Amino acid sequence: MWTRVSGLRPGHCRMMRRGVGNVMAEDVAMAWTRNAVLIPALAFLAVGGVLAGTVQDQERRSVWTGVYSTEQAKRAEGIYAQACAACHGPMLDGGEMAPPLVGSTFNANWNGMTLGDLMERTRTAMPQNNPGSLSRQQYADILALMLATGKFPAGQAELPRDTELLKLITFEASKP
Repeated sequence: MWTRVSGLRPGHCRMMRRGVGNVMAEDVAMAWTRNAVLIPALAFLAVGGVLAGTVQDQERRSVWTGVYSTEQAKRAEGIYAQACAACHGPMLDGGEMAPPLVGSTFNANWNGMTLGDLMERTRTAMPQNNPGSLSRQQYADILALMLATGKFPAGQAELPRDTELLKLITFEASKP
């Protein structure tokens, strides 16, 4: 025989078989409430763990290990010419009002920092007349151009556009 169970949320099973397993209506309602909170919480933790694991599983590296591709640096040339060259110069060597983006002064200023730090500085402050106006991919491409022009070695993979992944790449002024 079936009997009505009270206390369950609308739209969910309201009937249960009487006498099977000595389950009371209150037990079913409490189990539903507990699982309604527990299942999404476990799913959230699982997804968060996977994402955190992805970043943690990446090893720390240096700009000397080939962290950008030649194609990526080449792709940035037009973007740089349009958005950056007026201030930083066509050769990234600085201008009257803007510092160089390559060379000994630049290297000394960023030595020991991460490419994530450089990305965030660039993304939030440049171009000076319209900060944040480029896509993350364009900012990453410009970083690749800066590394290429600064004579850091290219690799096979593109420089990521994700700041957390870029924080795993250390800017080292001189080759270790």
